[in-house]
This record gives sequence, structure tokens and C-alpha cells, in this order.
Amino acid sequence: MKTSVKFSDLNKMSPLSKKRITEIKAFESQDLSDNPEWTAEDWKKARPAYMKTSKTEVHTKIDTDILNWLKSEGKGYQARLNAALRFAMRSGF
Repeated sequence: MKTSVKFSDLNKMSPLSKKRITEIKAFESQDLSDNPEWTAEDWKKARPAYMKTSKTEVHTKIDTDILNWLKSEGKGYQARLNAALRFAMRSGF
């Protein structure tokens, strides 16, 4: 079992299974003409549909530059921090 992941590994994707390739091809063949194209603004507002989980309030210290970077993207920095931590957790980091 892999217990650590290098940062360089985080951007690598595992190969798609034959089942997933079939699903993608089936989706691509659908007529989606009644769906409007997403604008850049739509994509900015898009958020992953994670399962609702309970929240626990914690108090911790993080480096100032990291906090400034998270806040520089505007409202929602705590959600972005949570998403980054969830990504690291799922990646086995």
C-alpha cells in the first residue's frame, strides 16, 4: 500500500478503465444542444458536489503567505483550504 505521494505525482492521472472509456464515449454521443454553454463566470461559481459532511471548528496556525494566497482569490478561502486538504487526503498525501 502506498503511504506517501510526491507533489510531482499529484498531477498524474491513473489510466482510464475500459468501463470508464465506454461511459465517456456514451456521454460524448448524447445530444446536449439544449444545454447552454458555460461562461467564464459560471465556471468561477462552480463548486464540487461533495457529500455534505459535518464540520468541526478548529483553531490552528498556518503560514501567513498561504493564508494570503487563499484569501487573494476572494470569498470562500476556507472552502478552498478544505478542498485542498480533501484532495491531499484522497491522493494519499
